[in-house]
Amino acid sequence: MKKYFFIGALAVTALLGACNQSNKQESSTEVTSVETVTEVAGNDTAKVYQAYLAVKDALVQTDGKAAQQAATKLTTALSPIKGCDEAEGLSKKIAETDDVKSQRTNFLQLSQDVIPLVKGLKTQSAPIYIAYCPMANEGNGGYWLSAQKEIKNPYYGKDMMDCGEVKEEIK
Repeated sequence: MKKYFFIGALAVTALLGACNQSNKQESSTEVTSVETVTEVAGNDTAKVYQAYLAVKDALVQTDGKAAQQAATKLTTALSPIKGCDEAEGLSKKIAETDDVKSQRTNFLQLSQDVIPLVKGLKTQSAPIYIAYCPMANEGNGGYWLSAQKEIKNPYYGKDMMDCGEVKEEIK
């Protein structure tokens, strides 16, 4: 029982800390069952991850309309996760425009929120790669999640498709 409590507490901590950049404090007393938290957190995170990949793939293709549509689904996937208000807002910004430059700027910030969410739970069966491009963000660098080890840069698309490297693998 202590093992399940620890796993559940870890899942709650990961959810509350991953997306929450505004330092809001959420109470874990709302949770009625440790098993429910772990199951719900895993399902919600998987949905966020899949929707995030669709946004990333659209940006790799420099397709602003596809990124808009994918971001709408990502916004929906983020909405039930407490503490992800900022990530949800960034996703909405991507969905509000088909301007790829603006979408990429918001995606950079969005990735900073979504990476810890996905990384913290480690519920996926296939590896997830955290890639990094040193040229993104005006030379300050930027990270993104990928399902493939091969670099396909969402910040530059076909202009610099293979700029970057895998920094970490989540198993």
